Amino acid sequence: MREITLQQVLDARERRVERQRRLLVSHNKPLLVLNMNIAGPVKRGGLIDFAFFEGVRALDKALGDRVVERELTDELTGLEYVWVCDMSGEELKDIAVYEETARPIGRLYDLDVIGLDGMKYSRGTPRECIVCGGPVGVCSRSRAHGLPTIVEATNQRLLDFAAERLAEKGVRALISEVDLTPKPGLVDRRNSGAHSDMDIEMFYRSARCLRGYFERAVRLGAEKDDCMKALQQAGLDAEQTMFAVTGGVNTHKGAVYAFGLVLAALGAVMVREGDLFERAAELAKQGIPPQNTHGTEVKAKYTAGGARAEAFAGFPHAREAQKIMREDGGDGTRAFLHLMSVVEDTNLLYRGGREGLEYVRSRAREILAQGKADYLQELKKLDDECIQRNLSPGGSADIIALAYLLDSTRKIWK
Repeated sequence: MREITLQQVLDARERRVERQRRLLVSHNKPLLVLNMNIAGPVKRGGLIDFAFFEGVRALDKALGDRVVERELTDELTGLEYVWVCDMSGEELKDIAVYEETARPIGRLYDLDVIGLDGMKYSRGTPRECIVCGGPVGVCSRSRAHGLPTIVEATNQRLLDFAAERLAEKGVRALISEVDLTPKPGLVDRRNSGAHSDMDIEMFYRSARCLRGYFERAVRLGAEKDDCMKALQQAGLDAEQTMFAVTGGVNTHKGAVYAFGLVLAALGAVMVREGDLFERAAELAKQGIPPQNTHGTEVKAKYTAGGARAEAFAGFPHAREAQKIMREDGGDGTRAFLHLMSVVEDTNLLYRGGREGLEYVRSRAREILAQGKADYLQELKKLDDECIQRNLSPGGSADIIALAYLLDSTRKIWK
């Protein structure tokens, strides 16, 4: 994280004014401009950039189809996003003030509305001090809080926001996985697959109950590199929460393990930089191996690597699935078929041995070869076959869920 000079700030300000002037002349419509309000000489970093792009996403949603043009500027002095909008300046200012005040992170958003005359619309009410909550102008004039105190308060607010939003993305990823339909032998919107003790509503409840654990994982990773012992304990606690919600049914034990590693690694790289997948693999290798589980039983019998081998390698199958999903515009169908065709799924080995695993793999390859037009119908047939054979590719389900999480966080790690 590099520090910038006052001259760099002044030069960037001149370029910003010129960009705004150009867009006003080109479109003759008001502008909405987003910058981050960050004190001190460091204006960029993982947490800062994450908050910025989440702000862009929220404003894109609020502005809808009224946007005429968008422009992103990526500089060391800070990110900037400009929307040219077919709206009045007053309407834009209402949206800007809402985004600045609706959530704590809004205090770090600097949203300006530029009118056709090139002047900024007045905010009307003073902003709050990030440290004490009083009028920021009063605190600024009196220098009530030193820069280190302001920076510390800023970083805490950024981390709080990142942990909250990444936890939400984790829950959404699990829900996206169970909603993906059809998934042979698995719980989805079509049926409960080869699981008589589960249904889709149970999976929804299970996913939502893990939100606190996901947030905890991000914070642990952000706080220090040596966090695996605490992360494993948090994971064990999360499993007990899951079992309490599901009546003892294992809905997301695999996801507790994989998501915990990736979310902790995301927290780490957002604060200290580095490679997400290398960090996740390092954490996995620091963990204590589980005892007396279906996975350990299958590993001993079939020498299959399972979830830990995937983690040790930096989740290569999840990364590949995310890439396929992105190529397909976010649709996970082909990605899931690919996973079933290549993953050494310990759930399939446990239920059907090598024969069951190879059956699902070969059928997935056949469906992939037939092309997208036949995917859904052929998957329904395979679903019926897996239910009849009591086969469930739960390992592939965990990986596609992780691929959804990776896809929703790709701006952080790409």
